[in-house]
Amino acid sequence: MLDVLRKRKRSWVVTLLLGVIVIVFVAFYGGRNLREPGAEKVAEVNGETINQRDFAVQYQKMIDIYRNMLKGELSPEAMKSLKLKSKVIEDMIDRRVLIQETHRLGLTVSDDELMSAIGRAPEFQIEGRFSKNRYLQMLSANRVSAAQFEDEQREQLLMRKLLDVIQDSARVSEAEVRERYAFEQEKVNFGFIRLGAADFLSQAAVNDQEVKNYYDRNKSALTEPLRVRVEYVFYPFDQFSGKAEVSAKEVEDYYNTNREARFEQKRALKLRHVLVRAAGMDAAQKGGARAKAEAALAEARAGKNFADVAKQYSEDQGAAQGGDLGWVSRGQLMPMLDQPVFALKKGEVSGVLESPLGYHVFKVEDVKEEKKTDLKEAAPEIIKALKTAKGKMEAVRAADQDREKAASGSELSLLAKERGLAAKQTPLFSASDTFPEIAALDEFKRSAFSLGAREVGAPIEAPNGYYLLKVVERKEPALPPLETIRADVERKAREAKALEIAKEKAKGVLGELKKEKSVEPVARANGLQTGETGWFLRGDAEIPKVGALADVKPGGIAISAANPVADRPYFQGSTIYLFVFKGSQPADMARFDKEKDDRVQQALQAKRQAMVKKFVDDLKARSRIQIEPSFLEES
Repeated sequence: MLDVLRKRKRSWVVTLLLGVIVIVFVAFYGGRNLREPGAEKVAEVNGETINQRDFAVQYQKMIDIYRNMLKGELSPEAMKSLKLKSKVIEDMIDRRVLIQETHRLGLTVSDDELMSAIGRAPEFQIEGRFSKNRYLQMLSANRVSAAQFEDEQREQLLMRKLLDVIQDSARVSEAEVRERYAFEQEKVNFGFIRLGAADFLSQAAVNDQEVKNYYDRNKSALTEPLRVRVEYVFYPFDQFSGKAEVSAKEVEDYYNTNREARFEQKRALKLRHVLVRAAGMDAAQKGGARAKAEAALAEARAGKNFADVAKQYSEDQGAAQGGDLGWVSRGQLMPMLDQPVFALKKGEVSGVLESPLGYHVFKVEDVKEEKKTDLKEAAPEIIKALKTAKGKMEAVRAADQDREKAASGSELSLLAKERGLAAKQTPLFSASDTFPEIAALDEFKRSAFSLGAREVGAPIEAPNGYYLLKVVERKEPALPPLETIRADVERKAREAKALEIAKEKAKGVLGELKKEKSVEPVARANGLQTGETGWFLRGDAEIPKVGALADVKPGGIAISAANPVADRPYFQGSTIYLFVFKGSQPADMARFDKEKDDRVQQALQAKRQAMVKKFVDDLKARSRIQIEPSFLEES
């Protein structure tokens, strides 16, 4: 699953095209003391600041989304590999430039448009209708003001308006999709000669002057990074929650506030669905879209696995996952879909249903019936939740008190001992180092690198407690003298020289290949390794027996029967490849004719996303964007 998430492209269309309000609340249990303004600058976009507090909110939203996608399994290692902080800051910058552009163009969202969008959000509905009381209760429970929430949703709708204009101009022809399919689905087989820089190390002796020259040219890469040594104390929630007292009145109030959301389970359906888009089409095109939906329905009712039907027919973003919508409650679907879908029983398939988006076919895979939990049954769960919340508040209060004392000169280790806790100390570390025992490592390092020697940072929230840290030692970035790192510099200089020798050799061998047009005799004459890829698609991301190349995908290697030898060497790290065409098998165009409509829609979707990306990239290229160096260090 993580591999899928890493490879998945960001889709502005998914986020914004339908204008669905995504409501993700973050409960602030004193994660930052109110004396901490949270206004430290993370980035600046055309003079507009993105501050630490706003970043923290969006980062928590991103974590919640990924936890949901990964069914709760999101380890610190997984968070690091997914580079979530970089994704969040990139998204926030994208959002800023888009909102600034809507203001420049004079786009607006009326109060009626805003309230209509909020009214459609199922989180604020009771029995499928908007409830103002529920709306205000949910905002209050999550410590979000109505003005703050509505401002954010107004921005969301503004961006949707802007992006709709951009995407509406996207067009693709069947001819260009056919041509692209014929190219990407063509199977090819390449022969290759492989030259590794390591094979030329014996020829790459370096003298003192070459070592010094390498040192002078690469001072930035050889500079040791900022390093700090930190003393820290961990304040675990459970140590503080165990002492928390919860009254019967608090339990009852919690139950009444959260009864509908947590203790009254509405009837829910586990759904899969097929969507054939028809928005903006004329009558003839809509007829074709409906016929496609009818074909999907016929196959589903004939007994074909519905997930396979969705993969084949659906134009929704979830098609690759078999149209899986997960658990859906009443009011979460559009009104014209809600009633007919919720009339279905487990295992049943709907007819073709129409909405503003197009034509839908649903299948009910499972059903959860309505269930209500009374106060007595819910009490143990509520007590645990309230104790946890109070434990968080007590933990951050204790950390804040100790921070004030430590900043005034008290020893952190003694303060910790008074609370039955232990102070620990890290070795000197840089941004690239890891500490598995520290849960909130990225935020821990960000704080550590932003502090001066002997300074104490604000409490840092982790999944199960707070960290309070003090910088004991700080070593600024420095370039070591050549003599202290001479062996390492000499090794790197030899490797660089060996790669240059390999490049020169590759140029000569390429010239021979262009004359001979055959791998084996040229490789044999030069004592080099050869290989053959076997059949693969030009549209693949990697080449068999080679892997991914540094600067091009397989489709970018323009060799064929007419031009059998690649015009240049290709690189993979310190390995060089020279490719020669061995054979090809044409694409199955009969299959294209069967999948033509799907392929055209996919190409249109891809073009829309590419247009949005280019639009946003152009806006950023014209903008003044500055990201704080300390933030970049730990991202």
